[in-house]
Amino acid sequence: MRSKIAQIGVGFLVLLVFAILGEVELDEVVSDIDGGDKDLVVWFFDVGQGDAIFVDGPERQVLIDGGPSKVILEKLDAVMDRGDREIDLMINTHPHADHVTGLVEVIEYFGVGEVWVSGQEYGTRIFGEFEEVSDSLDRIVAAGEVYDLGGGAVMEVLWPVGSMDGGYLDDPNDGSLVVMLRDGDVDVLLTGDIGVEEEFAILDVVYDVDVLKVGHQGSATSSGMEFLEKVMPEVAVITVGKNDYGHPHGGVLDRLDAIGAEILRTDLDGDVRVVSDGASIEVKVFDL
Repeated sequence: MRSKIAQIGVGFLVLLVFAILGEVELDEVVSDIDGGDKDLVVWFFDVGQGDAIFVDGPERQVLIDGGPSKVILEKLDAVMDRGDREIDLMINTHPHADHVTGLVEVIEYFGVGEVWVSGQEYGTRIFGEFEEVSDSLDRIVAAGEVYDLGGGAVMEVLWPVGSMDGGYLDDPNDGSLVVMLRDGDVDVLLTGDIGVEEEFAILDVVYDVDVLKVGHQGSATSSGMEFLEKVMPEVAVITVGKNDYGHPHGGVLDRLDAIGAEILRTDLDGDVRVVSDGASIEVKVFDL
């Protein structure tokens, strides 16, 4: 009898140890995904062929584009605090479906404080749906607009210069909202889908950055050498999925390699998380 009791006791202890270790590992994973309370965390989500970037600031949360489907809801659920269904600011860089579709889904499930748009008009069904659900929240912004993320971190619009209210562009990519995140000595440049002409137009207001969101899924129309040599990113993130466009283009990859940037691709590496403490960055990849 004592032998059986001893075996049961040992078995219980083993299970208890595994339970404790399991809790520790889970806590470590949760902590790892959350980042520090006062850090600036930037997520480049793997949503397929399109952009969806979540900025978790010390005090405010911003979603920049939503990708081509409702998969953005799963990504946000994975990284936001349990029960948190509030996004302070939503930004649609431009009206193409691979940037705006998921935003329609987010507005239906989350409370959104404000929506920034370029003011471009575009005649597609999905952009019309976005305009309808965001109508009371929309605000047209342009270069010079600044948003306080808390804890000293800010976000500034660099492009376009001047209002595009009601305007139509032959290529809506050219009117993409470009924003710079600044957190102490750390800078993250998010370029939407602008091309080389727009990159040239903002050369005077950009500088060395820690992280560059490569324009237009690594298309040959973006990431000119003069621009890359000006911003000299430590890390270049390409938000891309399976596509028939040849993204990312080999020439873009060669140019990024030539300036010594570490290249991360959401189609190959998964969800990319950048954490800034204001002095340096930590970059990790996840499969959310």
